[in-house]
Amino acid sequence: MPECTNCGTQVGESANFCPNCGKPQNPTAQNRLDQKIEKRASQQASQQAGSSQSTSQRSQRDELIERAGYAFGFIFVVSAVSVLPSPGGVFTLLGGLLLFPPVRQLSARVFGSPLKAEFNAAVAVVLMLLGTAIHYIL
Repeated sequence: MPECTNCGTQVGESANFCPNCGKPQNPTAQNRLDQKIEKRASQQASQQAGSSQSTSQRSQRDELIERAGYAFGFIFVVSAVSVLPSPGGVFTLLGGLLLFPPVRQLSARVFGSPLKAEFNAAVAVVLMLLGTAIHYIL
């Protein structure tokens, strides 16, 4: 019985690969393995190229949303602090805090995944409007 050229384990006469280390035992098996490796490598390369383009576009959008969240959140918080003795200031402050990206990420602990940025913005605007209305009514 022949031995594997890599690890010395005895392999069968008709075995294409070593049962111990997996090394091809003849040129035909080596060619088949090389073809599979090349095919798999080209598939992975094309998948990575496609995903990197969408990731860069998505990350630009996410970065823009994050920056806008900080900017508008800061504006809401500052306006809430200026009217804070009023009960309306509390709602405005909550709306402003809700816009900050770290608060959005904390929502993942409660809901399992972060809330959509659009939903967060809508709730923040509703809280801001409610706070403004309460401030002017009282």
